[in-house]
Amino acid sequence: MLQYKIDIISELAKNGINTTTAKKSRIFGQDTMRKFRNGDTKISLEVLNRLCCVLEMQPRDIIKFIETEEDREKIISKMCEKSIGNH
Repeated sequence: MLQYKIDIISELAKNGINTTTAKKSRIFGQDTMRKFRNGDTKISLEVLNRLCCVLEMQPRDIIKFIETEEDREKIISKMCEKSIGNH
């Protein structure tokens, strides 16, 4: 599962970007700003690229991966199944 390492809204505010300025400048849409507020990391690579540019950070400064039981069940177990099926 991906999680933000930082408070995106707070970091954007430090750079003078709030919902209104993001919308007017078309840097981030209203839906994307809502995702930032809610901690939703389901963003495109283009949005991540914009975040990196605006915040002058690397992706690793913004997001982190935390393995969960759900990840193990949904992803890793499927990889194991395919591996077993190919032998």
